[in-house]
Amino acid sequence: MELGPGSRYVVQRLLGDGTFGRVLSCLDKQTKEIVAVKVVKGVKRYCEHAMAEAEVLTEILRHDPGHQSLCVQLRCSFLHPPRHMCLVFEPLDINIRDFLKANDNRGLYAADVQQITEQILQSLSFLHAIGVTHTDLKCRNVMLRDGSYNIAPHPRVDGVQTRRPRNCQIAVIDFGGAVFPHERHSGRIGTRQFRAPEVVLGLEWDETSDLWSAGCIIGMLYLGQRPFSVHEDMEHLAMMERILDAKIPKRMAKEANVEGVTFEDNGCLAWPRKAPNEDAVERVMALKRLRDQVCSRHTSFYKLLQGLLSIDPKKRLVAAEGLRCSFLMHEAVTE
Repeated sequence: MELGPGSRYVVQRLLGDGTFGRVLSCLDKQTKEIVAVKVVKGVKRYCEHAMAEAEVLTEILRHDPGHQSLCVQLRCSFLHPPRHMCLVFEPLDINIRDFLKANDNRGLYAADVQQITEQILQSLSFLHAIGVTHTDLKCRNVMLRDGSYNIAPHPRVDGVQTRRPRNCQIAVIDFGGAVFPHERHSGRIGTRQFRAPEVVLGLEWDETSDLWSAGCIIGMLYLGQRPFSVHEDMEHLAMMERILDAKIPKRMAKEANVEGVTFEDNGCLAWPRKAPNEDAVERVMALKRLRDQVCSRHTSFYKLLQGLLSIDPKKRLVAAEGLRCSFLMHEAVTE
């Protein structure tokens, strides 16, 4: 099968299927390179997202001739008859979620977490400086450029081995929901498990919501599993309070505007009184605080996570500040 003007792209294999459509590995007959072509389903909403993604990536590239943003590079876009929007990208290897899943959901070496963390914050610092909010940052949207790895003893779990990427270079992908400041809206953004508390509460959000998502990703790199694995708002908020050992600020509770989220008259989350069921209460009670999940020798890493996962977005660490934290600047982390 061939795609594009002049049948330029020859399909080699399927890379992945999703709600939006599919991604194909193709040979570019003009450059003789392998590229990734996202073929979007012929649904108006999906096509609009694809067009928006192309516009955002083109704008990013205009500001980023040196590729300091660490965002996936868009080569071109075209319409495949009758109405399939196609985006042509540089080839990448594996997303972080699939890498961790293949690693039996075990965390990575702190040194590898350090390298990936620095790149995620570098990317967000660049994007936010030019006014772009990603809005759907998650492990599936951070790709390793090279998925090869070595096997090594796990530094935090006796008798267990873990994968160490041979190359920790990443690329941030999927800008279909990205917005500039004038495009921000009141709707929900992001994937639930990476969704910031202000979004869960139906409050106004800005680029700091990306930093919460980054904290969730970075925590997952270290822990091997999502810090928040939920499917319901009240349980999600209760998990935040439990894991972070912090309460939702009364200002945010007072302004909360979402169906199903309830606070007591004193401004405290109505938990467990308004829990969806007893199982949810037990799940929250079984959670360990984040500081108890991070090794004592990685205190600087915990402080970075604590800053990114601030429930109050006004106190949340911004990307440029995160890049100056001790975990990234002053420590030679090995394990």
